[in-house]
Amino acid sequence: MRIVSPKYIFSNGEILENLSVAFSEKIEKIGTLQDLKNEFPNAEISEIRENSLMMAGFVNSHVHLEYSHHTTEYNYGDFISWLNSVVANFPNLSQNISDEVMNETLNRILKSGTTTVGVISSLGLDLEVLKNSPIRKVVFNEIIASQPHQVDSFYQLWLSRLQKSEELQDEKFTPAVSLHSPYSVHRIVAKKVVELAKTKNYKISAHSLESKAERDWLDSESGEFYDFYMRAYGNAHRHTTVDEFFETLDLETILVHGNYLNDSELEKISGNHLIAHSPISNRLLGNKKLDLQKMEKFGIPWILATDGLSSNYSLDMLEEMKIALFLHENMDLESFGKDLLLASTSRPAKALGLNVGDISENILSDFIFIDLGNLEFDNLQKIPLHTILKGEVYKTFVAGKEI
Repeated sequence: MRIVSPKYIFSNGEILENLSVAFSEKIEKIGTLQDLKNEFPNAEISEIRENSLMMAGFVNSHVHLEYSHHTTEYNYGDFISWLNSVVANFPNLSQNISDEVMNETLNRILKSGTTTVGVISSLGLDLEVLKNSPIRKVVFNEIIASQPHQVDSFYQLWLSRLQKSEELQDEKFTPAVSLHSPYSVHRIVAKKVVELAKTKNYKISAHSLESKAERDWLDSESGEFYDFYMRAYGNAHRHTTVDEFFETLDLETILVHGNYLNDSELEKISGNHLIAHSPISNRLLGNKKLDLQKMEKFGIPWILATDGLSSNYSLDMLEEMKIALFLHENMDLESFGKDLLLASTSRPAKALGLNVGDISENILSDFIFIDLGNLEFDNLQKIPLHTILKGEVYKTFVAGKEI
């Protein structure tokens, strides 16, 4: 048992001041230091910096670990140009997938304050590295199978990867499933994966309507994806529509991006799914930003995520929050700052089905300490915004242990 006494605590969306926290693998109690000493007389008192904020560790719900080698071989500014660069350079890019690089990336993620990741595992090359990392993870085994001739063989290969991840399951490693996107997964495969997810009670994730090119293709088999598929396969036919895709997703799904969903689709999504927003990735790939005011209008929860280093320069959630502050210029800064912290902690934790994401009793002890330097506040409501702008993560705990 340990006791810490930060100046501020971000708990249940509010800033608490001058209270202490007793914790083991879970948070035991929040109260005054003297009360906690009386209740837990043998607890170790841990020293932390004077002007510290204690809050839940960040939950990055959508990240690609296998492509952790950021490289100038990616073309930025346009989605199809970027996708073509990924395909053209795949042999070289895949050579950079190494345990060493992925371990370094996970260590940087932890140091920056992220204690839980939702990892999209495309090839299964990251599973052992993830297993051996102290970070908490939900591993979304991803399938791509856009063509009829790929349906059976690609699904069987995917099942073998999923089985391997199931063998690695423990208290910090949770298997899950992912449909790459409606433009790259045949409707027959999508139905099989969704049925399996329902049978095994797995979380599911899917990229969805990320680009105008995807919108044009799914609506009318036209646009830049027509040329993309003609080059790749010598034919260009979609094998699912947006309506078919969402009819298949009859369980809660983390929809990634969703920038080009229309109002009719947003209405269908409301109450059924949520959206993971990656503003840096959207900007680098030439896509429009997610309309957060529409998310509020349709009652759709949204969460923040970095995506991977093929479409980002960092996997630092505070950096992602900072960029979001400046991209969404129509949002009130102070309330948006608080919402960004919630979109990076409690909301994605709930989406992943994990007992983390807050500083509250009986929540697992995944938390961080942020140094606020010499900042002083005349109003506690200002703290979330200034945490994003100036805060420095200096301690990270997972399951009550400092990393």
